[in-house]
Amino acid sequence: MPIIIENLQVWPEDLGKMNWATAMKRVKELGPGWRLPTIEELKETLYPNMEKLPNLNRTGAYWSSTEYDSTNACFFIFLNGFAYLNNKNYTIYVRAVKTFDGESALGILLKDF
Repeated sequence: MPIIIENLQVWPEDLGKMNWATAMKRVKELGPGWRLPTIEELKETLYPNMEKLPNLNRTGAYWSSTEYDSTNACFFIFLNGFAYLNNKNYTIYVRAVKTFDGESALGILLKDF
C-alpha cells in the first residue's frame, strides 16, 4: 500500500545506509520518478508527518537530494528536526519519495484492475 503524504508518495521502508552517490543511484533503480527528498520536503512534509512513516529510524540521519557543493550534501535528523551538511562519502539512511500527482493517483487506483 503506498504511503501518501501531501504531494509525496513515500517508499514504505528505508533502503539502508549508504553514501550519497549510491543513494542517488539506488532510488532511481526503484523505477520512474523515485528520488531522494529535498531538504525542504524532509523538514516541511516528512518531519511533521513522521508518525505515518513505517520503519522510520527516528534517531537516524537521512540523506536529501540537496547538494551544498561537489563534496557535501544536506541531511536531516528526525530526532531533533534539524538539517546539516556532511561529506557525500559518509553513510546515512535513505528513504525514497516520488511526486504524487494526478497521474500517480490514477496508476494507484487502476493497479488492481
